[in-house]
Amino acid sequence: MLRKAFVVVSAILVVSAAKLPKLVLDDNYVNRVVGGEVAKNGSAPYQVSLQLSGHGHNCGGSLLNDRWVLTAAHCLVGHEPSSIQVLVGTNSLKDGGQLYTADRFFHHNYVSPDYHNDIGLIRLKSPVQFSELVQWIEYSEKVVPANVTVRLTGWGRTSANGPVPTLLQSLNVVTLSNEDCKAKSLYPEHVDVGHLCTLTHAGEGACNGDSGGPLVYEGKLVGVVNFGVPCGLGFPDGFARVSYYHDWVRTTMAENS
Repeated sequence: MLRKAFVVVSAILVVSAAKLPKLVLDDNYVNRVVGGEVAKNGSAPYQVSLQLSGHGHNCGGSLLNDRWVLTAAHCLVGHEPSSIQVLVGTNSLKDGGQLYTADRFFHHNYVSPDYHNDIGLIRLKSPVQFSELVQWIEYSEKVVPANVTVRLTGWGRTSANGPVPTLLQSLNVVTLSNEDCKAKSLYPEHVDVGHLCTLTHAGEGACNGDSGGPLVYEGKLVGVVNFGVPCGLGFPDGFARVSYYHDWVRTTMAENS
């Protein structure tokens, strides 16, 4: 369902959002992406779209407060803050919402192409105005157990080379232990202690453009979309484990607010 931004590593298709061609919206796909369904309006008020100048939607992200957005580092590397605007307050990539300009980027010793430390922060130039459709989300400092249901949202492609839905999509997936994730991954070396994995059944999962977007458990942000294989083939999806990086997140925001 959701689009993922990844980079090509050997035979694995992992395409960096920064290197994707312009994502073209397709109104014929507003009702479903790979395994997902249209999110109810206001059901993910923390979800944002990172809009790249001249290209529109590029990645997802989550509001942590009125000035900070959590996303994936690979969504930021290679871009200047002035080239990215943050769209909040809408489920639609075509209508509604408000745009805020990025001021500064931060990432935590990101290692490419292995997607280690693939977590980043955006400081906005001006504070977001909260409303029923715009809210921040608390991030979790606790490790998420395996075999629990978590929620993934995003505007991901319908397949590796498919169109982008106009409306925000939602999908429930199940977490894996890192041991199971490595056993089921084509490239287990990409999975480290800073990652959280979910089980992707054939025909569902994240896809190009979901990178940086939220994974939520019991109302708290637990993961940031990092990597995967071509959409919907039944391999695990990888996320930055927010609990592993919570000290960095808290310290970075405190020292740069």
